[in-house]
Amino acid sequence: MIATAPGKLILTGEYAVLDGAPALVMAVDRRAVARRAKGGEGSPFLDAVAAELAARRGAADPAAQAAREIAVDSSAFYDGAAKLGLGSSAAVTAAAAARALAEAGPLDHAEVLAVAQAAHAAAQAPRGARGSGADVAAAVHGGLIVYEISGGAPRIGRRAWPAGLLLVPFFTGQSADTPRLVAQVAAARAARPAAVGAALDEIAAASRAACDALAGPPERAAAAVLEAFARAGRAVDALAREAGADLVPGCVTAARAALASLGGVVKTTGAGGGDLAVGLIPAAAGTSAAAGTDVARALIQVGCRPLRLSLDETGVDTRPDAG
Repeated sequence: MIATAPGKLILTGEYAVLDGAPALVMAVDRRAVARRAKGGEGSPFLDAVAAELAARRGAADPAAQAAREIAVDSSAFYDGAAKLGLGSSAAVTAAAAARALAEAGPLDHAEVLAVAQAAHAAAQAPRGARGSGADVAAAVHGGLIVYEISGGAPRIGRRAWPAGLLLVPFFTGQSADTPRLVAQVAAARAARPAAVGAALDEIAAASRAACDALAGPPERAAAAVLEAFARAGRAVDALAREAGADLVPGCVTAARAALASLGGVVKTTGAGGGDLAVGLIPAAAGTSAAAGTDVARALIQVGCRPLRLSLDETGVDTRPDAG
C-alpha cells in the first residue's frame, strides 16, 4: 500500500494567515508518494511524524511502529535540481502520516491533519518558521480551500474556481528559502510595526476579498477575484518595500507588464522571493485554450516557465502499490 498527498499553491493571504487572516489555497496535481520500506532515508519531517505518532498513540502502536519505516518520493515537486515551491515538505509529511496511520485502520482525515500539522510545525521550528498549517491542510483535504486560524484551531472551507477566469502557474526560475523570508519579515515587523503591519493588513483585506468573491454571486466572481488578486499583488509589493525583503522577483514584474495587455494580473504565491507565481486573465467560454496559449507565450518571452498544473480535488489517499 502507498499513501499519496498533493502539493499546493497559497494564492492569497501569505504572511497574514499567521495573524488569523484567511488564506486561499489550491491543491495541485503533483503528489508525494509514501511507502513502508525498511532502511529508507530519514528526514526531519519523517522523524517528526514518527515522534508525533509515538507521543499520541504510544510507541507500540502499529502506526507508530510503521512510521519508523516510511520512505517518501517527492521527485514530482522538482524540475531537475530546482525545487518548485509546491509545498513538498507538507505533502511529504501528510503522505507519511497517512501511510503510517493506515496500519492502524481506516484513514481518518482529521487525525491525519492533526498529526501532520503538529509534525510539520515541529520539523520547521528549528528554522524559526513553524508555519500556519495551510499547506498541510491542502495536502490532506485537496481542492480549493479557505484556511484560517480561529481561536488557535484551523478552520477550513471549500470553494470552487470561477468559470471565465484562467489561472496559469509559472516557475520564476529560482527557488525560495521560505523560513529565511518569514524570519526577515518578522524582524522587520518588530523593528517597524506600524508600516509592516499596515502592509500585512492590506494582504489580509485582499485575501478576504478574494475568498468572499468566491462565495458570492457566480456571475460576478471572476471579475471580483481578478480585482482582489491585483490588490493582493500590490499588497505584497508594499510588504516587500516595508520589510526590505526581495519578495517579488524581476520576472514577476515583467510578467505583470506582459499580461496587462491581455487584461490579466500576476502575483507571487506563498512566501514569494522565487518559487511559483500565477497569472490570471479573463477568458470567455470556449476560449480558455487559446487564452492559455497566449498567456504561456507572454510568460516565456519574459523568462518565466509556465507549468502544467491542475486543481487536485482528492487530497491525501491510500491505494494499492502498483510499483
